[in-house]
Amino acid sequence: MSIRSVLCAALLLTACDSATKPPEPAAAESRPNLLVVEVDDLDQPMFDLMLEDGWLPNIRTHLVDDGVVFTNSFVSDAVCCPSRATYLTGQYANNHGILGVSKGVAYWYYGGDNREPHALPVLLHDAGYTTAHIGKYLNGYGMFNRSDHVPPGYDAWYGLLDPYTYDVYRWKQNVTVDGETRIIDHSGEDGPYQTDALRDQALSFLDDVAEPGKPFYLAFKPVAPHVETRSFRDSEALGFRATFREWIRPAPRHECLIRPLLGKDAKTESDADSGLCERELPDSLAFLRERPSFNEIDTGKPDTIRERVEQLTQEGGDFRALERQHQSRMASMIAVDDAIGAIVDRLKAQGRWDSTLVVFTSDNGYFHGEHRLDSKLLPYEESIRVPLVVRPPGGAEAPSVPAIALNNDLAPTLADYGGASPQREKDRWDGRSLKPWLEGESPAWRRQVMVEHFIELTVLELAREKEWFGKLTDAVVALLEKGAGFELGALRNMAYPAYKAVRRIDPETGENALYVQWYSNLRNVEPEGWDTDFEEFYDLTDDPWQRQNLLADEEPPKAVAKRIESFRSALDQLKTCDAEACVEAENR
Repeated sequence: MSIRSVLCAALLLTACDSATKPPEPAAAESRPNLLVVEVDDLDQPMFDLMLEDGWLPNIRTHLVDDGVVFTNSFVSDAVCCPSRATYLTGQYANNHGILGVSKGVAYWYYGGDNREPHALPVLLHDAGYTTAHIGKYLNGYGMFNRSDHVPPGYDAWYGLLDPYTYDVYRWKQNVTVDGETRIIDHSGEDGPYQTDALRDQALSFLDDVAEPGKPFYLAFKPVAPHVETRSFRDSEALGFRATFREWIRPAPRHECLIRPLLGKDAKTESDADSGLCERELPDSLAFLRERPSFNEIDTGKPDTIRERVEQLTQEGGDFRALERQHQSRMASMIAVDDAIGAIVDRLKAQGRWDSTLVVFTSDNGYFHGEHRLDSKLLPYEESIRVPLVVRPPGGAEAPSVPAIALNNDLAPTLADYGGASPQREKDRWDGRSLKPWLEGESPAWRRQVMVEHFIELTVLELAREKEWFGKLTDAVVALLEKGAGFELGALRNMAYPAYKAVRRIDPETGENALYVQWYSNLRNVEPEGWDTDFEEFYDLTDDPWQRQNLLADEEPPKAVAKRIESFRSALDQLKTCDAEACVEAENR
């Protein structure tokens, strides 16, 4: 128990109780509307490529040109559920407790930590905001709970239901507005294109739910450009290369851009009457082959990675599969850009645009053959670096900010603008508000952050932890084993060992580096028993593609050894920090 908690319990109970009550809502007119667009698996290189080639005109015009681009934006755990829980809590994964995709919402509901009623949307709702969520929530929503469950704090809820979230035509959704719930079920036959349906729901919220004169919070979370899991069912190849064979279908009006790659999966027989069809998407393979780390693996990577990856080959179909994946992911992002354009147009028509703050980001990055890798999870730039563009009310004071931004910062930033704050000791932010940067200031800031990932638990492993496992029939165990096969067969990279890392960008010294500790048995938050099996250190000033591990030799150069001590010391502090201690550790 913290000192503050002891004092509250023993000496100042009445005063502390009153101090932790929700703050009185600020005057509505003094606070902006809050619009958050969080896409899924959008890597920084793809985002930059599409921006530069003119494929995201609405994001360019309304956000980038009128907002602040954080050029060093990272996530603290590069996988969906831990990252999205960080968005809701402002905390590192080891503090909020969502340690992987498998536990997901199951842990949130049943882990006994009682976090959902104290998450960001509840704080904003209590502060007087009309709140809505549209799109993807946390992994497992609809599977590990009743499909009619609505998390607290929302006036309007349009939550996609697993396991149908990752099918852009056959999806299910819980729609609850004004306390009335209905389940939209397209799982049996094709429904409307998912991103377009979410767009229409966002417009409906702005028209019918968000009250004039009262600020709103809208979390718009489309699945694109995350690949569709339907490709698992379509492919006999389950193994390392399966994720290269995954892809996502674009909106029907954008099929013309990748029609040769669609085959029988095309929804339209002829090209749409659109100027887009006269253009060609950037050449994916040419773009990827220009990246020095593409299809290369250096000997300084951990054995657990080097033993898993294989060289991409033409004969194995890898390049064709990767081309389809990369092209389809780009094409799917165009519908997201269309949706942003429609939402901005509606806000302008309603006279709300100038009083709206917009955040655009992704939950993690993605590998497209760099280091011969696929998917995400790992501590390298393609995985942990994400787009972050923030358009403050009325436009930006500065076009870009080079300071390190972290997904831990999003909840504190939104709460800062919304006049809200955590009400329990355990819910205090690990991140910090970006508001000073958005207002043109240059505050004292961090020079490093922690990146972490825990060993992914499968359905079978989760079940084995329960007392009732021994009572299960052989048929049920076989079903759980099938689930485990899906998670660690098709997604073998989820079985990577756990790691904790320090990503440092020091504006005073110019140091730009990554230090990683790998652990073979890190499955829990507590640090007891963490044995460092392998270390990596990359100087990104000289080696931006992270191809030369300076700790690969048993005896690294003395200059490197001296630098490493600083990183080890920093990681020792970051491993177990929380709240203000994280701020101090990131600044030191």
